[in-house]
Amino acid sequence: MSETQNQQYYRIRLTNIPRAQEDELSVIAFHFGALGLSEALSFTQPDLTYDPSLIPKRFLDLDVFFNNKPENDFFEALKNLNPLIQSQTLTEDQKDWLAEWKKGFVPFKLVGPVWVVPSWLEKPAEAEKQILIDPGMAFGTGTHATTKMASYFIHKLSTESATDIKNWNVLDVGTGTAILAVLAELCGYGIITGIEIDPEARRKARENCELNKTEQVMISDQQLDEVRDQYEVVVANIIDGVLIKLRKDLIRVVKPQGHLFLTGILQERDNLFFERFIEATPEIKVLKRIQKDEWVGYWVQKQ
Repeated sequence: MSETQNQQYYRIRLTNIPRAQEDELSVIAFHFGALGLSEALSFTQPDLTYDPSLIPKRFLDLDVFFNNKPENDFFEALKNLNPLIQSQTLTEDQKDWLAEWKKGFVPFKLVGPVWVVPSWLEKPAEAEKQILIDPGMAFGTGTHATTKMASYFIHKLSTESATDIKNWNVLDVGTGTAILAVLAELCGYGIITGIEIDPEARRKARENCELNKTEQVMISDQQLDEVRDQYEVVVANIIDGVLIKLRKDLIRVVKPQGHLFLTGILQERDNLFFERFIEATPEIKVLKRIQKDEWVGYWVQKQ
């Protein structure tokens, strides 16, 4: 096999497959050396307050993956199974996707004196403080507009209340890579607790805390509805539909006069979010609203 062939794989898109023949087709595909199969799913999502719902389909669309271009015998076997099945052969390049992604992830200034630095690179000379990040499969490199807005709120409050924040505890809801939790420690807050529903993200968050030698950050296995403490600062960098679902618990865990940072609101859904979260919660007051790209963030205080 040539070097070029080693760097490519073949994706055969099969359409018009009766569901009753899916198992037979899978047997045929693996008989002819397929690496795997993947169903091309269709779904609907009325808005972001709802989970996606699959659209039931009588016929399947499947992708079948091969290292080498399949011989005509494979396509003849498909025809014998069902002459109505259609196929399209696509050649795609093999890539080390993690290596490709790493090429584009470079150190950058997050907020104030704090820079985000990929764990495999050196800290730039101009970076006064750094957050080392190895994202893995968890969300949160600091490049997203919502993370930058949350970072701005955390840093801004720390400069406005510099003499008080060492006694203020922080809850980071949906901590992801723990980048905001690490930032809170660098800004001088007290104990910071990160919670996250995804166990892989929790594992990566703990690794990033070790990487940054944090002393005040704890990544908890608790979920928001299990949290019984209240916090002076609560950070929720989560998509707006989920924020609406979590509204009562988010408000519950904020101490009176405490601060709640809400980012992850799409601009096009801001009116709906304002109605269902801000206006639906009379005990909070909006201190600041900011916008970056197509995203909106709210800094509110519990009265």
